[in-house]
Amino acid sequence: MVLGWALSTRALASDLIPTPEFAEHAIPVSMPPAAESMAWEWINILILAGALGLASYLALVSRSRRGLFLLAIASLIWFGFVRDGCVCPIGATQNVAYALTDSGYAIPATVVLMFALPLVFTLFFGRTFCAAVCPLGAIQEVVAVRSVRVPTWADHALGMIPHVYLGAAVIFAVSGTAFVICRYDPFVAIFRLSGDVNMLVFGACLLFLGLFVGRPYCRYL
Repeated sequence: MVLGWALSTRALASDLIPTPEFAEHAIPVSMPPAAESMAWEWINILILAGALGLASYLALVSRSRRGLFLLAIASLIWFGFVRDGCVCPIGATQNVAYALTDSGYAIPATVVLMFALPLVFTLFFGRTFCAAVCPLGAIQEVVAVRSVRVPTWADHALGMIPHVYLGAAVIFAVSGTAFVICRYDPFVAIFRLSGDVNMLVFGACLLFLGLFVGRPYCRYL
């Protein structure tokens, strides 16, 4: 009975609103946007390598906190707001994990370098990427006013979350389910000045927390 009512309603609707004909009108073909020039991708890699080298020099040789802060602001502007926070070395972890398990997935060499360069510099020079090149850390650094000491028990407990989150992200990427780090990055929406409202609110809350707790996203997520 319900099915018959639905069919009769559909027939009545087609009589009242007939399907338009486009015999004399060329239907436009939807074209995907042109891909960004690969030259820009390689320029981005060169900028990343230069920033990592400069951060290593400022941290280990000149020991300039002011220089590191200025470099962090420059990295925030370029890798964050200009490059829209993507592809970032953190998110590239998922691309590499997926490529290792799916032979049909072609990962660009620039993404591999985006993943590998921070690891190489970290191996030889310490966490210079985190200190002044990562836009996620930089945006939290510029809002820091006065860090309070987090109780040791809470700091250790919350510090376990990143390991679980990274493991889950790799599993989701390997299975081809989703790139959860990119999907739930709280600062990408801020970098792009648009996006999911929930992520904008989440990012704003983390920045507010960052006024009093040093880099809460990096430390606990």
